[in-house]
Amino acid sequence: MRISTGQLYDRSIQAVLDNQGDLSDVQRQLASGKKLLRPSDDPVGAAQVIRLTEEIDLIAQYKKNSNILTNNMEQEETILSSVTTAVNRARVLMVQAGNGIVNTDDRKAISIEIEQIRDQVFDLMNTRNAAGEFIFAGTQSASPAFVLNQSAAGNKYSFQGDSGANMIQISSTMQLQVNNSGKEVFEDVLARLKTSISGSVGVTDASLNIEQQGAFDKFHKANYDAVVPANNDYQVTIIAPNQVEVSHVASGNVLQTIDFGSGVPFSFEGIRFDISGTTGDTVNFQLEAPKKQNIAETLNNFVIALKNGNISQTAYDVALNDALIGVDNSLTSIGNATSVIGGRLNVNQAVLGGNLDLEIANKTARSSIEEVDYAEAVSELSRQEAALDAALATFARVTGTSLFDFIR
Repeated sequence: MRISTGQLYDRSIQAVLDNQGDLSDVQRQLASGKKLLRPSDDPVGAAQVIRLTEEIDLIAQYKKNSNILTNNMEQEETILSSVTTAVNRARVLMVQAGNGIVNTDDRKAISIEIEQIRDQVFDLMNTRNAAGEFIFAGTQSASPAFVLNQSAAGNKYSFQGDSGANMIQISSTMQLQVNNSGKEVFEDVLARLKTSISGSVGVTDASLNIEQQGAFDKFHKANYDAVVPANNDYQVTIIAPNQVEVSHVASGNVLQTIDFGSGVPFSFEGIRFDISGTTGDTVNFQLEAPKKQNIAETLNNFVIALKNGNISQTAYDVALNDALIGVDNSLTSIGNATSVIGGRLNVNQAVLGGNLDLEIANKTARSSIEEVDYAEAVSELSRQEAALDAALATFARVTGTSLFDFIR
């Protein structure tokens, strides 16, 4: 086989170029810190790096979402704490207003401070977040959660948001609610459960009053029928000069027989009855439908009662009891919402910790695939430099030979 001079040059130059390319790759690896300079270096490894990078980028977004959630939850928690402080102050004033020595002027003075508390609470219920969204408006966060309608015949403070939940993704499998709706926290709060006389036969006088709200609430919740109104009717019958019996009208079942004296109060399930009559007389009473009332409306109704100089003592006592029960139920609802926030924050922190661990694991896996081993790369650099020097020396020796060297 004959080898031409052109072939000698081509092969020698190619060997030098190959060694220079290998040396350049090692130098680029050392300069960039990356072992994979192109997908062809390790197709499988390059695909794994792409997948791991995507996962790391997703986790970075989840971390941002967790921070957003934490900020929103902490802001809401602060707002609810402020509402609780204000409402507790209002409750103290209500108890003070129930003191028998408080006169009309004192009531008006108390009404001024409760009025200010009402306005403060109303403002807190319409708090915005950093993005300008109304926190308690549900998914209708562009509009105020609560509005004031001075001309309304009924509730003046009404909820106009919705019960929708704004969710945020904090991991590949977990979403958490960003904030609570004002409908859940403030609006859907039970007002005081009530009963009223619906009719009487023969009695000369009859009245009732709830004197043990807890006992009556228990009876109401156990017996109120929202589907069949007739099942909410009860009857007190004087069956003897010294006895009355309480029965359920629809079923006829006798619930209790109680000692009685005309004009002498007696109690049934937390209700105090004052009845004057004789044997055979009856008094019917009914369980009223449960109503819901937000805290701003509760405070407003009591302010109206405080400012009314002509209100009877009985009506005033009813207004005071309504306000106290409404405030207590509102505080319970706010407390429950605060507990929910704490639970979400705990879940968020747990998921965030898991995301951080997963991020470290993914970065470690990606590093083992794509990042260069400097000790190995430096050794390879020395080897490639030696190979290039050998290729250059060989090129000089091979291309320097001629027929005259052979003759000589």
